[in-house]
Order: sequence, then structure tokens, then C-alpha cells
Amino acid sequence: MNKKKIVYLSASRIKTLESCSWLYWGKYHLHLPDTGNDGSARGTVCHRIFELLLSKKNFKYFELIISKESTEASKAVCRLIRILLKNQGFYNEENYDLCLKMILVGLKCDFFGSEDLIYGEPHIERPEEAFVIENKKPKWNARGFMDKPIQYESSRTLKIVDYKSSKMKFRGEELTGNVQAMMYTLAAHKIWPDKFDKIIVQFMFIKFPRSPIQELEFSKEELKGFELYLEYVNKIISNFDERNAETNFAIDGGWKTKWMCGPTKSGWECPNKKPFDYYVLLGKDDNFIKSSFKNEFEPKEGERVEKKEYGGCPRFQNIEEEEDPFNL
Repeated sequence: MNKKKIVYLSASRIKTLESCSWLYWGKYHLHLPDTGNDGSARGTVCHRIFELLLSKKNFKYFELIISKESTEASKAVCRLIRILLKNQGFYNEENYDLCLKMILVGLKCDFFGSEDLIYGEPHIERPEEAFVIENKKPKWNARGFMDKPIQYESSRTLKIVDYKSSKMKFRGEELTGNVQAMMYTLAAHKIWPDKFDKIIVQFMFIKFPRSPIQELEFSKEELKGFELYLEYVNKIISNFDERNAETNFAIDGGWKTKWMCGPTKSGWECPNKKPFDYYVLLGKDDNFIKSSFKNEFEPKEGERVEKKEYGGCPRFQNIEEEEDPFNL
């Protein structure tokens, strides 16, 4: 008997499931290709630049940018921004200029954590701290990355900085009960047991130069409750099938999620709304590797490409049927 594959939770996976069960099905089970967008491309570029500038060997670029108060002061950084945008297919002057501005905000906002001397001397072991957790009781599995965990060992304090390139800051329940912040805090307790008495999650919204920071802390009681929620979600995703996929469509979730279906004023529409053909690259035992709208794969030995048909979101197929006056 084959051992059941472990499914790992992440903040983005939970958020997708909560927002739209069909979107979750398309992303994590059908492996539909992602069209990407300008915002996500800019976020990827900024994260990569921040990660590289934390390295001691690249400190000269950081110093140059800060001294001139302009990202354009470093030709090397500007060149890499262009390359990263072009590699994703989203290079244009608007995206390039926005990346320049957002990167400067992130670098000017206590980039190395040295301004918080109240906590002591900062130490950043490595950016993009990866974690994989398989918790037994309550039972849940999770993995992810922390953008920048700053350790202040003398005060037993950990500050986890997470960069956000979104157009809006968190508010209401999205802030006070933030799944990503709770996941990071919980993961930190598991990675560094008994090392820190104080764990702060700092979201840095780099599109808001005047006031980019939102900070969150959670009590032990809140984290215990969150672990029970993770156990509940873990059971759902471990047995998720197409029947579950049709239980929570975004359009039926009110104003909080309805907008995800589109079309919006900017012309954006959910990429999983309408039918399309796509291709998947499969490896040994038909394990999924990658998907794409075009068959541009070059399979290695033991790999193969399969063309698939996606029928579109069933919720909108039903709407079309209901609204068709000739469908009697």
C-alpha cells in the first residue's frame, strides 16, 4: 500500500481555500497555469533585491543607494531589476519605476534592524528562512519562508519582517487575525523552542513610504486556538476532492470575495473563470512538475507532456444556463 502523501499548509494555501474552494482546486489539484500579473511580478523583484542586499558582499550597493537616497544610484541593482522583470514578461517603465520606489522604502526602513537598540544587537542568520513542520498533536503540517527574521538574542526577541507590495494595508479581521502572522509566530516557536520570549511579526507595505509598518504579536492562548484551526484545515485539504471544490465559490462569499471573480474596473478577471487548454509536464510516476498555456517544454528522460482541457468554473457555467432565456 502506498503511503499517503503529506499535504503541507501555508498561509497562501489557507487564504486561497478560505476565499474560493474552486480556485484552490484549480491551483493545487488541477495545477492550472498561472497567468501572473504586474503586482506579483513587482513583488517578486523587490523580494529578490532585498534578499541579495542582506548579503555582506552586496553591502556596497545598499550603502550607495542610502547615501544618494535613490535606488538608481546603483547601476548594478537597476540592471538586475530590469532583468528580473523581463524574465517574468512584465517589463515596462511603470513597473520598473514602481520597483525603484518600493525598494527604496524597504531599504530606508531599518533594513538591518539596527535601529531597534532597545532589543539589543541584531543578528540576521539568513534571509528567506525556510521551515517545514510536521506537528503531531494537534496534527498539522506546514511549510513556508520568512522574508527576514531578525534575532535580538540579548533580549530574547525575534522580529520577523515580511515585505508587502500590495495596494492596501491590512485592516479589521485581516489584521487582528492574520493567518500569515500567526503561522510565522507558531513556526518560530517550533524552529527555535524556548529561545525567544517576544516574537513580533512586522509587515512592511513598501507602497506606503510615510507609514509602511504594521506589527502584530500573539498570546500563547491565541496560538493554541490557531493550532486547532490548522488541524481542522489540515483534515479538509488532506481529503479534498472535486465535491469539496464546489462548496465555497468566491462569488457567493459577499463583498469580501466576490470581487475576485471579476471583471474589475481595471479589466482583471479570474483566470480560472473560462475554459481553456493547457499543458502539463509530468515526471516519474506521472508526478506533476510544471504547467503552461503553451507547449514549450523540453522533456528530459522519464518525463512527458500531456495536453489537458479545463472546462471553466462550474459556478459561472450555472449562471449562464440560468440567465439564458432560450434554455427552457
